[in-house]
Amino acid sequence: MRFDTVLAATDVPILRGEVAALRRPARRFARGVTAARSGSSQPRQFQLVLDERDESWTFDRQGDRHRDRYAEGVLHFVDGPLEVSFARSGTVAPPVRMLTPELLPMWGSPASFAPVLVQRIHGHWLLVTCEHEHDPADRTTVVIDERDGVAHRWYDTSEVTVLTEVRVMEDDEPEPPRPRFSRLSTWPALLC
Repeated sequence: MRFDTVLAATDVPILRGEVAALRRPARRFARGVTAARSGSSQPRQFQLVLDERDESWTFDRQGDRHRDRYAEGVLHFVDGPLEVSFARSGTVAPPVRMLTPELLPMWGSPASFAPVLVQRIHGHWLLVTCEHEHDPADRTTVVIDERDGVAHRWYDTSEVTVLTEVRVMEDDEPEPPRPRFSRLSTWPALLC
């Protein structure tokens, strides 16, 4: 991985591969918070389980009465079932892609975010900043932990998403029930 160097759009496929290589496919549980960057709405908590090996996931968001899920090539969400690829399935639940950060919509077409700058911060964190090719002020940033290959923070153009808990699940561990989210009293502390 090339650090502290402005990378062009032609370098993005290599960088995506390097990001994917940081992670071993596993079944992961995560909880977190997402909020509009404008501060116009209350932060919303979420819980998700993603199994890369069989390309499946479940996603619960605070305030939603349904559980989004993806399995066997079919996305089940509020609008009903839809056949879609695993790579595209995270569009209805963007935090799911944080567990597979190479699938975040910041790596070139159609998002067209390049150039890219990768910096190592606090020892094992990768700060990846992508600039939109048509508007240099339009940027998206992700913070990936080199130890697990997961994006723990994502600053998209419209939202901020922070994972507050991530862990690898045992294969025989049951799917967690739909969560009951407690009211947030403060924004979660950022781990670095």
